[in-house]
Amino acid sequence: MVKTEIIREKLIKLLSHLEELDNLSHYSFEEYQKNIMIRYSTERLIQLMVDLALDINNILLSSLGKQPASDYYNSFIDLIELEVLDEDFAYSIAPTTGIRNRLIHEYEKIDNRIIYENISKFISTYKKYTAKINKFIS
Repeated sequence: MVKTEIIREKLIKLLSHLEELDNLSHYSFEEYQKNIMIRYSTERLIQLMVDLALDINNILLSSLGKQPASDYYNSFIDLIELEVLDEDFAYSIAPTTGIRNRLIHEYEKIDNRIIYENISKFISTYKKYTAKINKFIS
């Protein structure tokens, strides 16, 4: 049985973070680069959103009788077989886990321009994700 209430709570948090990120997306690159609070807020929201999606993915996998994903990336890919996400979308959202890992573990120096230029894509992708998950659990 899918734990819809837990997933809905996480979707509500994710949508709240999306709104907050959208509010930060209106700054110019110069403002983004100069203002450490804007940069750190943006990076933290991205990390929180990916973490919520990973939680949702693993709750769905577990609820539907599957093993937890082997890694963060595959938590999205494993939802294809369960018909939660379509293949094209799963493969387009899965790489956001790499951004999350870079932000958290600082595997390499964070490129402010790459983060900044992908904010709107990140917002649109995660809006689609929340809609697809909500549709699946409804």
